[in-house]
Amino acid sequence: MSDKSIAGSIHSYIDDKVGYIILDNPDRLNAISLSMWEQIGQSLKEYKKNKDIRCVVLKGKGNKAFSAGADISEFNNNRSRKDEVLKYDNVSKNALKILQSFSKPTVAVIDGYCMGGGLATALSCDIRLASLKSTFAIPAAKLGLAYDYEGIKRLRNIIGPARAKYIFFTARQFSSNEAIQMGIVEQIFEESSFEKDTMKVLNSIIGNAPLTITSAKLAIDANPEDKKLYEKCKALEKVCFASKDYEEGCLAFNEKRTPIFKGR
Repeated sequence: MSDKSIAGSIHSYIDDKVGYIILDNPDRLNAISLSMWEQIGQSLKEYKKNKDIRCVVLKGKGNKAFSAGADISEFNNNRSRKDEVLKYDNVSKNALKILQSFSKPTVAVIDGYCMGGGLATALSCDIRLASLKSTFAIPAAKLGLAYDYEGIKRLRNIIGPARAKYIFFTARQFSSNEAIQMGIVEQIFEESSFEKDTMKVLNSIIGNAPLTITSAKLAIDANPEDKKLYEKCKALEKVCFASKDYEEGCLAFNEKRTPIFKGR
């Protein structure tokens, strides 16, 4: 990855089976511009084609913010007319939809501010890991903005209706300790060991059987009333039991060693 950063861009790279997407707009606390939304979607499409990737990580440039949300400075140009609003919303919603439906584990690594659209992006990932100093908020009510319906429902599904209302109605900032109590983040780490501790989590994910993880993710996210998805989940169960990875897992267990999974 180049050391030269262009404000308002996305840096994507692969390192040890992990596909990284870096929100790079530090002068605006990694606020996400229209072009950045487009690049996020494109990066995810490219990662989807790569069979070697076992996990995707989203993080912000530097240690001040994951993302302060949508880049409001663009709103006069990109959200001043009805057609512009529609285009902006379609691009951002499309990026989040690709992220939410991504077949492999997605992890938001949050170090600093995680606000508005930044929090919506983090909530679109499977797992959220945060540093102790991180701060969260959805300030839509302070700006007069309407928050996306799907984003509201996703927040509600994660933390429940009462807490979702509290976050929206007060628009207050809350700490990582509050975030973990609500269920917004799965783990928080001290700043001094943040990178090392998050890598431990990532290594545990990429070291486990990818077919099992794919099967579990689909089953967890699937609507139980969707018969087609139910059948797909059952089919993936059979794939796992018929795989070389299953043989390897059993063999490694009996031999008391770490299994080496290859996703087949």
